[in-house]
Amino acid sequence: MSSSHNTPLEIHSPPPFLIFDAYGTLVELDDFYGRLQCGFAETGHTIPPEAIKYAAHQEMKHYINCSTQARDHQSWLSLRRECAQIMSDALGTQGHPLTLSIERTTQVLADAIHFHEFPETREVLEELHAKKIPMGILSNWDYELPNILDAMGLKKYFHFILSSAQIGVPKPAPETFAAAIERARRFVPDLNLGHCYYIGDHYEKDVLPARAAGLTPLWLVRNERDLASGDDCPDDKVLRLPSLKNLLNVLK
Repeated sequence: MSSSHNTPLEIHSPPPFLIFDAYGTLVELDDFYGRLQCGFAETGHTIPPEAIKYAAHQEMKHYINCSTQARDHQSWLSLRRECAQIMSDALGTQGHPLTLSIERTTQVLADAIHFHEFPETREVLEELHAKKIPMGILSNWDYELPNILDAMGLKKYFHFILSSAQIGVPKPAPETFAAAIERARRFVPDLNLGHCYYIGDHYEKDVLPARAAGLTPLWLVRNERDLASGDDCPDDKVLRLPSLKNLLNVLK
């Protein structure tokens, strides 16, 4: 397959099944660092942006490593509290100790977590939905993913929403894609994997495991951030999309 985003995919009857990653593909955090800085300022802590960013990165690393443990509300609350403690410790090591309870720090973190869809997300999903193309989601996320997408008005477009917390392991584990394929076949029992496409923004976590599972990966590369993993792994067999809108072009 050519790497040109204008290359059309061959459409079959029934239509192809599309499975999307969520974070970085459909949605992203809305000014997370800025919200954290403002939240701490409201508690009387003036913290420079570079310190906020470093502490937030430590918190996010822990979340990514442990998100599969957040399988219900209680375990999700525990993970968020752990993340808040890690962020507080990281601020302290930079000379910005917090004089807050862990409960208040956790609340500042929670208030800073807001997601918004990419500008083209809803338009693309609307058009795909109008074409009656079945869609699902497979994403590294905690158990809250369906609730978040529902609150954003995006859940209605998908036949299923699978988080790594539901499965018990994160992408790129083969079990994650096997679970997504099993879900897709509940709706399309005679699903041909060659006509099932996975759209994601990460080379190692999306492109490679999707291909290994027999799906056709489509690599969403909006900017240099998305190329970070792929710069050292040039792949002229995967179709790169600079925007979700290009998905509409290749599905014509």
